[in-house]
Amino acid sequence: MGLRTRAYLAVVRRIFGHRFTLARLTKVPGIGRVLEAALFEEDGMTLLPKDGSVSKGGRTVTVGVGIAAEQTDVVLPSQVVEHFIRKAKHHFVMDFCICRESSECKDYPRGLGCLFLGEAARGIDPRVGRAVTMDEALDHVRRCRETGLVHLIGRNKLDTIWLDVGPKERLMTVCSCCPCCCLWKMLPDLSPSIGRRIERMPGVRVESDPAKCTGCGACTAGICFVGAVSLVDGKAAIDQDLCRACGRCVEACPEGALTVTYGGSGSVEEVLLRLGQMVDLS
Repeated sequence: MGLRTRAYLAVVRRIFGHRFTLARLTKVPGIGRVLEAALFEEDGMTLLPKDGSVSKGGRTVTVGVGIAAEQTDVVLPSQVVEHFIRKAKHHFVMDFCICRESSECKDYPRGLGCLFLGEAARGIDPRVGRAVTMDEALDHVRRCRETGLVHLIGRNKLDTIWLDVGPKERLMTVCSCCPCCCLWKMLPDLSPSIGRRIERMPGVRVESDPAKCTGCGACTAGICFVGAVSLVDGKAAIDQDLCRACGRCVEACPEGALTVTYGGSGSVEEVLLRLGQMVDLS
């Protein structure tokens, strides 16, 4: 691979385990502003809840209005990803996940890497992955979801740096994240201005029903990648400032005490508009 890409990759692998310490530096006056401008400028990523995990009024509802013509009883946040895959002319799949590889992950496939969309993806070194067709890209994200990975989609300046491509407004990143190795586990340690760039899907939040919660702790056992779930007075409590509503804790709860709720009809449209303005895939 190219010398710069190889050098960046080596640096990422070397410092990955120290990312929490580095993240805390973003809260230091002066240093934080420099790091934000250098590494996170104009970033915007949205974490999508797992398909089928969102409910409204006690039933599962579709949040794909404007993408899927028919109304069904299946929630498909993944339609956001599929929308941009179909819109993009260029698709590139990494042969490895740099987060899982750097952490030597043993629970999730290291070979299911990020998907990159857009004109800038054409400049990615072919020795770290491969250009794929639209159908191959759709199959890739489907396989990621089947293994329990969660999509994070948007614009990420860090990717344009270590991949040595650009401009950033021509590259859309689709990460498929596990709870144990994700780069963004450092969210609680980042400055608030940087942390706000990693958003939950609009109108979506995790709610806890204390009447159903038995305090078993299943939702706190390494499930939340940002540590947003804890037990308070023996009941599950959600830190809404940290929570990105991925839905993993909902799946882990044996009592059905946790629910991902969807609060409005414009959720998907808002995501599509915001991400579409950040990255030009034409």
